[in-house]
Amino acid sequence: MRCAEHHHRRAATVVRTGCVGRRKHWPDLRDHDARWHVGLHDGERGVALSNFADIRRAARDEGFTLHPIKTRPPYLKAYEFTPDFVIDVGVHDGTPWLYRSFPDAHFVLVDPQAECEAAVKAGVSPKSFDFRAVALGAEQGKALLSVPETEPGKGGAMASLKERTDKLACSFSDVAKREVPVITLDMLAADLPGRLGLKIDTEGFEFEVLKGGTETLTRCDFVILEMSVTHRFKGVAPPSAVIAELAKAGLEFRDVLAMAAHAGKKAQPRHMDVLFTRWDA
Repeated sequence: MRCAEHHHRRAATVVRTGCVGRRKHWPDLRDHDARWHVGLHDGERGVALSNFADIRRAARDEGFTLHPIKTRPPYLKAYEFTPDFVIDVGVHDGTPWLYRSFPDAHFVLVDPQAECEAAVKAGVSPKSFDFRAVALGAEQGKALLSVPETEPGKGGAMASLKERTDKLACSFSDVAKREVPVITLDMLAADLPGRLGLKIDTEGFEFEVLKGGTETLTRCDFVILEMSVTHRFKGVAPPSAVIAELAKAGLEFRDVLAMAAHAGKKAQPRHMDVLFTRWDA
């Protein structure tokens, strides 16, 4: 759940059949006299663009649409949420855009990989936070965390309490197993009074986190979670189950903030970062 946060420029990759253009910077979108060239890596062809409307038209001609980046503080701030606490479940090395969206809130950062605390402190961390080295689930106990390695020191962001079944598993050079403590979201939030915000990215385990937080969810003004829309993990909950569980707490599907899709013309989505809010938000 990361993105560029500069609000005067946009970055994109222009993709054509079998070809990927070099990363460029959009001109200032307020400057209609700005001109920009898109190199499509197919010989002599290039497109001169006089304004943003031309950029959108050129992208559409190549089979793409342009949308604003929503994992940015200006987008989330527009809802005027004022949580007392924000719980970030599945931290890894941090969620900077979320921290910048609520600079006055206290954050509770949750990840069973204890080393993630140092990674957050080394990067962009909230002004006020504490770190809990536990996993969240439907009930208290212990569980086996699979921590993959794609290259030396890399892969921890894909750690999961579920067995990965998609093609990505074939890219792992090793998978370490760790026994980790598990508590429920309700247990975690018992000493967090007031209104809450919640973000969950637990690699297929999001539904189990929700099941352990029935009371806490009623105090959440928003929930942002990674929702699988393919069978990425053994026993992963379908989108309908996630949506229904949040609806029980009065939280409604509001927006898709980001999407991870397969490459190529089919571009079928694998998972989405979805925002749920109160219906009257």
